[in-house]
Amino acid sequence: MWAYNGQYPGPVLSWRQGDTLRVRLHNDLPQPTTVHWHGIRVPNAYDGVPGMTQDPVQPGKQFDYRFVVPDAGTYWYHPHVNTIEQIGRGLIGALVVHERKPPEVDADWLWALTDLRLDRSGQIVENFNDLHDAAHAGRVGNVVFINGALQQDFSARPHARIRLRLLAATSARIFGLRFDGSRAWLLAIDGHPVPVQLLSEPLVLGPGQRADVIWEAPTEGQTARVRDVFYPGRGYELAALKASGAALTLVQSPPAPLPANPLPELGPPTQPEFVINLQGGAMSREASREAIWLINGKAMKNEAMGHGHQPPLFTLKSGHTLDLVLNNRTVWHHPLHFHGVWLRQRLGDQWGPVRDTVLLSPQESTRVRLFADQPGHWMVHCHVLGHQANGMMGHFVVV
Repeated sequence: MWAYNGQYPGPVLSWRQGDTLRVRLHNDLPQPTTVHWHGIRVPNAYDGVPGMTQDPVQPGKQFDYRFVVPDAGTYWYHPHVNTIEQIGRGLIGALVVHERKPPEVDADWLWALTDLRLDRSGQIVENFNDLHDAAHAGRVGNVVFINGALQQDFSARPHARIRLRLLAATSARIFGLRFDGSRAWLLAIDGHPVPVQLLSEPLVLGPGQRADVIWEAPTEGQTARVRDVFYPGRGYELAALKASGAALTLVQSPPAPLPANPLPELGPPTQPEFVINLQGGAMSREASREAIWLINGKAMKNEAMGHGHQPPLFTLKSGHTLDLVLNNRTVWHHPLHFHGVWLRQRLGDQWGPVRDTVLLSPQESTRVRLFADQPGHWMVHCHVLGHQANGMMGHFVVV
């Protein structure tokens, strides 16, 4: 395995909203690397994209990251060089930005949800960019971990309210988390608060996505469970929460919403909408061995040598908004991640929660409204890493 500071996952980095993050990356790997701060609004120079925002950090070299963390929430960090192998070997970590006045809860837990593909002897299967995987659903592991461990049993005092920070840090696996045996409320998506809602359907998280949940422990002697039911016929119990100890007072009312982050107002678009077509993959006429996945008919590959060899998809002025139409013209899921901007997805007749990663189902079309404030060249790519490595990348420019 490869690990940050010898840990899998890497150390949980914690700051308070408005603090300055300072991290020095020492590269002791046998290949170049960088750090991308997924979901955090960062200056372009610290976005960690080789050949676009910085040079790759060579073995034996180092790079200093320093920026203000403007938004509270749950985020994460990972490489952006040869990501399918580097994440596949264990290079992931969580970044938690605490509110200036955090909500009152009985516990604050982080679950970094990861998976690895292991052989019968427990060793990592090293066919990271297997073309069959890449052309289908990606490299889905066969062992699922919570914070790097197989332990599935947790305990809390009866009726305790736990802030559960969920991070899907997988190469391809999608989670559909069903909370059974006790109440759970959704508080935030991709780090940003949403109106508090009781979870009655599975909470779906694609690779790169996060969610903050208030999970209420059951009564004394009872056990609540979380099941992953995303893949039909392949459901399993992810974790169990047993209530033990002196009972806390049962609170009937839902939890209070989180304070909003200081995002600019999302005004009307200032230029015509732009269409992004996701194409390729197995059972597609557009796919080839040289370009399995495409965005608008073009494949961007060879990330270690620089992401910017294709012209930008679009250009947008800083402080302006743009409507995008996202068309998934494939029969596979794609969590589409946008660097350096934030967006809202159109849900019915209104704009949904703030996101940085939108999970598109097979053949789905949707509309998002994007707001740009930091100038620079920014990536957009599928966070199924086999899809990204084989063409489903692009970039745009904010001026």
